[in-house]
Order: sequence, then structure tokens, then C-alpha cells
Amino acid sequence: MRQMLQYRNVFPALAFMLLSCAFTSPVMAADRCPVTDAAAEKAGGFANAVSAAVKSAWSCGGAYQVLEACQLGSSGDNALSAMVLSKCEPMFLPKATPAIKADYKKARAKCDQIALKNEGSMYQGQAAVCIARSARDFARKFAPKG
Repeated sequence: MRQMLQYRNVFPALAFMLLSCAFTSPVMAADRCPVTDAAAEKAGGFANAVSAAVKSAWSCGGAYQVLEACQLGSSGDNALSAMVLSKCEPMFLPKATPAIKADYKKARAKCDQIALKNEGSMYQGQAAVCIARSARDFARKFAPKG
């Protein structure tokens, strides 16, 4: 009986540790920027390497993942966001209904508010990433399946 009481005290701690590992490990892996120091040196700087990585991404989602993980935290993210938009918007905008286009315009305007309400290039970067996220989300939801 005494041994069961000992296990009963250990079980919650063990369960907490296992759940903590299960829920934090994938998130940590997803946040890692794929641009290495060697790639940055070869490209002539980190921003150039990130730009090349976003351009070379095979998909809308892949381009957004690189942007999100490697964002510069400045107005430099505007150019990266434009690259993501060039991959995502053609997936849904050409055949989008007027209602979907209006919703997309509204989502972009909401993102623009981040930069309009705050001063500094950091907020311009946050708005750019938000716009890219909106394009990725709309492409996921409204791109023709096929």
C-alpha cells in the first residue's frame, strides 16, 4: 500500500513532464530559421539569404514559414512579404468571388492598422508578416483543390 502512495505522487509529475515535451518540442522546431550562417555569408548578408530562401520555397506555405521564422523585424520584411504574396495570391485571387476578395481586402486592412497605429519600422515589419499570413490563410482555404 505504501508503494502505491509513492507512485501516486510521482504520476502527476511524470505526466506533466511528458505533456510538456509533447507540446513544446514541435513548436521549437518550427520556429528555427533555416538560413544558416554559411548561407548568409555566401549571399552577402542575412537579409539576402532570407530573401533567396523565400524565393526558392516551393509553395506558398513554405515561403510563409521561412518569412515567419526568419523575419527581420523591420521594414525589410515588406519585400519578403511581397514575395510570399506573389506565391500565395495567384492560388486563390484569380477565381475568388467578390465576397472572398472583399474579405481578403478587409484582412489586409486589419494588418495595415498595425503600422498605422504604431511608429517605427518594426511595426511595418509586423504588418507585412500579418499580410503574408492572411494571403497564406486565404490560399489554404480558397485555393482550388486539385
